[in-house]
Amino acid sequence: MRRRMMGIVAATGVMVATLSTASAQNYPWCLVDDLKTGSWSCYFVSRDQCQMSTGGNVGHCVANPAYAAAPPPTRRPRH
Repeated sequence: MRRRMMGIVAATGVMVATLSTASAQNYPWCLVDDLKTGSWSCYFVSRDQCQMSTGGNVGHCVANPAYAAAPPPTRRPRH
């Protein structure tokens, strides 16, 4: 019984970590690393912020093709 409970707790922790990692990538600008594997880091809210992180010749900034802007909040009518 104790092993089963620990397994459930561990699985829940993995799911929570996966969800928070996925949402962390939803930013409009990405840094493409030219020196290593061409990996993308999409953690930037503006192009200027991304360019400051390039460090000279480390990479270049591109718009995140997977970026989905949050929908505007809907207003509920007042009663």
